[in-house]
Amino acid sequence: MTAIVVITLLVSAATFSRAAWVDFMTWKIPNRTILVLVACYVIFAGVVLASGETLRFGVDVVWSLATAFLLMAIGFVLWQLKLLGAGDAKLMFPIGLFLGWTALLPFAIWLAALAVVALLALKLPLPAGLGATIPGMRLNEIRRTGKVPYAVILVGALFVSAWDRYATAALG
Repeated sequence: MTAIVVITLLVSAATFSRAAWVDFMTWKIPNRTILVLVACYVIFAGVVLASGETLRFGVDVVWSLATAFLLMAIGFVLWQLKLLGAGDAKLMFPIGLFLGWTALLPFAIWLAALAVVALLALKLPLPAGLGATIPGMRLNEIRRTGKVPYAVILVGALFVSAWDRYATAALG
């Protein structure tokens, strides 16, 4: 595996994490974040395809694009129904690219599980001392407004469900 692939995956993971944090703190996901993630996937897929390691990483560009467009379409419908923010809907495109078709079912299962965890986190009282922290104050604001930063849940589900595809291949 080339260093470019590892660096691209690390930059992608950091960018997805930053998107989740920024969404948690501001309810916004900048367009440049989406563009960086798409660029990372293009570099990643290009290097993997050029190196002939497509079987090792399970990269199938056509199916990854299909997954990306499917998730973006679902995100767009949810945004139109006012169930999801525009940034979260846009984030679903690069999530689909990195996820790929084969990890779509595990992603959906983890997404549902993490949504339940998030719901419980918003309904249950905060542990003592957490309310005075920045995340605790932000959770209270999210509770008060009812606006959920879904990027946190989306990125969490991506990381757990895509672990097989990337980390195990990178480790051996």
